[in-house]
Amino acid sequence: MNKKNNYAGGLSNYIVLKEEKEVIFYLHNPYPDCLEIPAIMKQRFPDDYKSIVTSDLDEFKKYGEKV
Repeated sequence: MNKKNNYAGGLSNYIVLKEEKEVIFYLHNPYPDCLEIPAIMKQRFPDDYKSIVTSDLDEFKKYGEKV
């Protein structure tokens, strides 16, 4: 998967760091959208991947630089 460039927020905005086995979600207002993340992780990623949620757009963009 590749970095998503739409920074409007929502569950479609995530970055996958394959080496770290992390998925970074950008959610401007995390609740209640964050409740859907466990289901998304089970559907789209291996069990050993972990999710991280940030509501800080600048922090999210910094993660994108690692991709």
